[in-house]
Amino acid sequence: MPVVAEPGRARGRLLVDGDGATVARFDAAERDGTPLADLFEPADGVDRARVVAVVMSELKGWRVAGDEPFGRLLVAAGGAPRRHVHVMSRDLVRDPAPTAWLEPARPDGVRLTAVDRPAIDLAPACLAAYPPDHPDYPEIPEPDHPEQELEELMSGRLLGPLLRCSSLAVGEDGTVLGAVLVNGQPGDPPLDGPWISQAFRHREAPGVGGPLLRRALAIATRDRLPAVGLAVTHANSARHLYASLGFADRLEALNVQL
Repeated sequence: MPVVAEPGRARGRLLVDGDGATVARFDAAERDGTPLADLFEPADGVDRARVVAVVMSELKGWRVAGDEPFGRLLVAAGGAPRRHVHVMSRDLVRDPAPTAWLEPARPDGVRLTAVDRPAIDLAPACLAAYPPDHPDYPEIPEPDHPEQELEELMSGRLLGPLLRCSSLAVGEDGTVLGAVLVNGQPGDPPLDGPWISQAFRHREAPGVGGPLLRRALAIATRDRLPAVGLAVTHANSARHLYASLGFADRLEALNVQL
């Protein structure tokens, strides 16, 4: 078998060649029914051309997410580029969020609340946040039923339990205008651990994204979470908002479909 379990890591896998030598390690996952080799990392001392050859031979049909230069090698070998992302993390131990962010300034008529609604109530704002010209449009939940993936996240079945720092922005009429969903993903920061799995706002509700994130970070600090991570598409201007709120780049990755 070219893929074997890595001792001591629940999702850890080793990619081995025909001689049984380890050429890479990664975290096994699944996205949209496709196996995902996440956090893919060539083994120390192994020539990357050799790693590419083994990947192309043994992981056909997989999606591989590793550092951007290695992703470019996979594309040159015939893989299809998918999502170019920046993994970012806000360290809450060395840089705790201000207590004032528990009640951040926000647009008139907007309330920030815990996630106390079913997924179906979040679906309209989620869809409206990603028009066809948005860089993340190909990655949004199924357009016909976005509530299905949202429910998988909110129930904890997909990435771990929904944490208390998750937040909703709600309008005067009770309509959900935006959300930040934070899951307790297994593992340690900055590449694992507490993770923003969704952050969106209705395109007709400007000014709610920043307050949602500030509230989430303040509650995470109060709950003594060590950090909060996220992944943002390279072309998404939200990167600048995350940076202004103390998120720092930890990894630039390219997802490639084989």
